[in-house]
Amino acid sequence: MNSGPGINDFMYFLSQLGFQGPVLFVYLVAGYFSIMYMNRARRPAMLTLIGVIIHFATTFGVMAAQFYVLNNRNNLSFPYLFQVINLVGSCMRAIGLGLLVAAIFVGRDHTPPSDRYLRE
Repeated sequence: MNSGPGINDFMYFLSQLGFQGPVLFVYLVAGYFSIMYMNRARRPAMLTLIGVIIHFATTFGVMAAQFYVLNNRNNLSFPYLFQVINLVGSCMRAIGLGLLVAAIFVGRDHTPPSDRYLRE
């Protein structure tokens, strides 16, 4: 019987956080720059910030959901729950990545490139 979260549970969570550390750092830096450039390029910065928040929240959400399932594995659908958690996490990351890609192209000029660029 599980008596609640203990030191092993905390260490597991810290190890998962450590594995995600470089990615979380990049999310924080991207969020910082999107806030810094909010006045200069509002729409791309806002899309970037929303995409980064989705990625950041998804990382912690997936870790928390997996941690919960590992600590409460009383039912037989343990592998199925991990599949669902990973599917939802993957879909959320796809949405966040879509917003980051949209931030690249939003507000760009739609005129075709001049012939000068084609000849070089």
